[in-house]
Amino acid sequence: MNMQQMLQNVKKMQREYEKAHKVLEETVFEGSANGLVKVFLKGDFTLDHVVFCDDSALEKDNKELLEEAIVLAYKDCKSQIDAKEEELMEKFQKQPGGMFF
Repeated sequence: MNMQQMLQNVKKMQREYEKAHKVLEETVFEGSANGLVKVFLKGDFTLDHVVFCDDSALEKDNKELLEEAIVLAYKDCKSQIDAKEEELMEKFQKQPGGMFF
């Protein structure tokens, strides 16, 4: 394989990676915590929306519990997104002439 073909292959892989990464960024992930709250994040970590599953969580006495549940649900989403990002990178690194990130 000559240098020009190699460069074309690298550019093609880069375009494929960017396309796959864009799909990941637009995907909405759902994280939950304690059955109280669900957090929905896009793959680029943009908060899409939050759902309170149990209205009793909104009572004044449950403020700290609700705050912690939101953080846990966010972390759940974040770990899902991180895992998908890692899968995507591994896929492209394993290809012949794979990209180095």
